[in-house]
Amino acid sequence: MVTIIHGGHRNGLCLNAALEFEQMLIARKCKVNLFDLRIFHTEFCCGEQPCQVSGRCVHTDMMTEEIIPAIALSDFLVIFTPTYFNMPPALLKNFIDRCNVLLMLENRKPLGIATWISGQADECSLEACFRCLSSFAEVCEYTLIHECKILRIESCLNHTNILLADIKKLEKLAQIICP
Repeated sequence: MVTIIHGGHRNGLCLNAALEFEQMLIARKCKVNLFDLRIFHTEFCCGEQPCQVSGRCVHTDMMTEEIIPAIALSDFLVIFTPTYFNMPPALLKNFIDRCNVLLMLENRKPLGIATWISGQADECSLEACFRCLSSFAEVCEYTLIHECKILRIESCLNHTNILLADIKKLEKLAQIICP
């Protein structure tokens, strides 16, 4: 199973890429869950880490009821995010914070992480955002699939079309994740 996370705040290139990728996986008969973080109301992490003692998050919301269970059953997590100020946006940062409970699951399974990072920025900015996601993977002891790292510089905010080069990168990613 593959879980796709869209961590952006708008209907932009990242969302379009995530939807395109979901269709590619479905065509390959891969079980897939796509979560658009804009739709799911999730509380902020309390930051006190009681989940590391109890193994349960203090909140009961879409994150604990749908997203965390899907990730726990997945073999791959694919994150589609824009970059804001060299970092993931607030929605995705909160998602990462809330994933702390995954560290406490009894039967944790290995998980591969792939990324699509785009923005009206230079490659250094996109790489900085990638390092944030790499740190998340490292803390969770997940495998970051470097050949599945896609960095995409947007020419303008309104450029939301998937290009042929994007399709080829997504097809390669789909082939690696769901052969």
